[in-house]
Formats: sequence, C-alpha cells, structure tokens
Amino acid sequence: MAERAPRMATDDILHPPGYESIRNPSSDQCLETSVVGAIRSYLRDVAEDFWARDLALAIPRDECPQTIVDAAFTLLTHREFTYLSKARAQPYRAVIVGRLTRDVTAGRPLRFYYDIGGGYRAGTDFRRRTLSFSPGLGELLALRQITRFDRRVREVYPPGAKFWLVVDDVCARLVNDIPPHQTATYCRELRGMIRTLQLEPEVELLVESEYFSPEDYSVDTREVSTEVPSSAAVENVARFLGRECDVSEAIARIARYRVVSDETERRLQSRIDGVRLTQRATASTFAFRSFPGSDSRLQSGDVILAYRHHDRIEPRLLTSQSARATRVHSLDVSDLLPLPGKQVGYLIATGSGP
Repeated sequence: MAERAPRMATDDILHPPGYESIRNPSSDQCLETSVVGAIRSYLRDVAEDFWARDLALAIPRDECPQTIVDAAFTLLTHREFTYLSKARAQPYRAVIVGRLTRDVTAGRPLRFYYDIGGGYRAGTDFRRRTLSFSPGLGELLALRQITRFDRRVREVYPPGAKFWLVVDDVCARLVNDIPPHQTATYCRELRGMIRTLQLEPEVELLVESEYFSPEDYSVDTREVSTEVPSSAAVENVARFLGRECDVSEAIARIARYRVVSDETERRLQSRIDGVRLTQRATASTFAFRSFPGSDSRLQSGDVILAYRHHDRIEPRLLTSQSARATRVHSLDVSDLLPLPGKQVGYLIATGSGP
C-alpha cells in the first residue's frame, strides 16, 4: 500500500467576515491555551482518519451476497451514520438492499449518491447575507464520514464503497439566481480537497451543470399553489438568496423551487445508479449524517466546533439564526487540514449550543 502524501493546504481564501481570528494563543482575544490545544487535538484526529484509512486491509471472506448486503445495511442504519431509528429506517430496506445486491453480485464497490446542495452555503451573518462559495469544515467532515463508512464496509466487503457527491447547481441558478461561475469555484475547490485527501477514485462529484443546461428546464409556476409563507420560511428564502426579500418574492421563489427541484430530480435520476442519500431523509432518499450527531443540511450555514470540555468537542451547524447570539472565534488550521479558507470557527458552549 502506497504511503500517504504529506498533509498540505490549498490556496488561501479569506474566511467570511464575522469571525474573530485567533492565530496567537497569547493575544488579547485568545481563549486559554488548553482550549485551543484541545480543538487542535480534535482536528488532528479528524485528519488521521484520512491518512490512516488504508492501514488495515480487509481480509477477503467467502460470504454470500445476502450476508454482505445485510451487514452493509446494518452499518448504514447505525447511529454513527444516520439519525433515523431502526424502525424509521426499515421502510427503505427493500430498495437499498436491492441496489446493494446488484453491486455485490457484480463484485464492484457499493455505490452511493449523496446530495450536498447547490454548490454554495447560506451565510451566517443575518445582516450582510453573504453567501459562501468555498467548501469548509462541514464538507471535510462529510468526507470523513464517507471515509469511516468505507473503512467499515471493507471489513466485510473488500471492494468497499464509492460515493458521488451530488451538486444541483442548475437548480440553485434557476431558483436563486446563483451565478454558475461561483458554484464552479466551489466544485473546483471541493475536488481539490478530495484530491489532497487522496480520496479519488472512491469519491467523485456529480455536478448537474456538467450534464444538463438551464435552457433545457421548464420553469412554469402558473399551476403551482403556494400558501403565504411564515416569517421563518421567508427568512429561509432570504438566506439562500443572499439578500433580503419580501413575502411576495418568497412566494414566487418557493413556487419556482417546487417546479425546478422536481425537474432536477427527474434529470439526475438518469445519471444515478445506486443508493440515493440526502442529509435529511425524504420519501425516496435515505438520511446520511454529514458529521457526527448531525440531522441538518450543511449548506444551511457554517459547521463550527463547540468546545464543552477538553474531551467533548462537537461539530455544530451555525446558521443566520443561531449566529445572532453566538460569539465565534476562528483558528488557523492550515498545518492540519486542507481547507481552502485555512480556518475553523469555534465557540465555548455554555448551554445547548447553536
């Protein structure tokens, strides 16, 4: 087995405003050295999950396909990888087992298609509404989840698992007017992160705009019935638009989303041949956690770290709502992780956290 390349970071991209930079533990804004040290230790463990993933090779077993598939489904429904209970996961079993059985019979990796959003993230500053077009800690933790899952699969099935990260950027463009050159930047940097972590070819991107053109989509909302949205629904529209909007625009955007997302789903299905995963379960897609304890969509904001104790540091999703009463510090981790922004946000958690 080839040795891992040294850890390295990609090009420097400034972190979005609103974070207090802490590069020197002796600065006035710095928290105690032990806190910073504990966070760095946590992130060092995250990094090691990537570099050590091939150290333990699976021993081939003479297992029948059904035994392998049953083990894979049990793993997929483990609390580490989904927030669904065993009872709530059961309705998905027949479809998932059927698709995994085809993979095992063919002797190829188990194939999964995992939706991660439209190629950008909503901003966390509810005043400035700045969108983020650079992958961050959330995407890296999602890749870590995939790495951990693949390693566990290889214990019973040496070909392991292969993931395609699905980016529905055409949907983002048609619904929220998101510029394609900016979502292309996100995809390029995410591919760079995957390459630096040496996850190719186990992880690839399936980008909607690389197969379909916006001109091919029909966006007719005349037959769509949309109720007056709540203030929370209007806020949700605004944060993904990257600007304020009124109720009438929110109604129009919601109607547009319903039409375009159905068209996106129909077109992407022609490119998907495996188990469909999303961060939040739907009637036809199974929930796969993007980071430990997660039941949210990482594209809704920034994933930061909540420090509770030196041995209890937890990822948390920070959104434009939870950021209102949250003081977030940032820590330079360019020597540990290949994050384009080179920084990770963290807070000292005193309650339930964001």
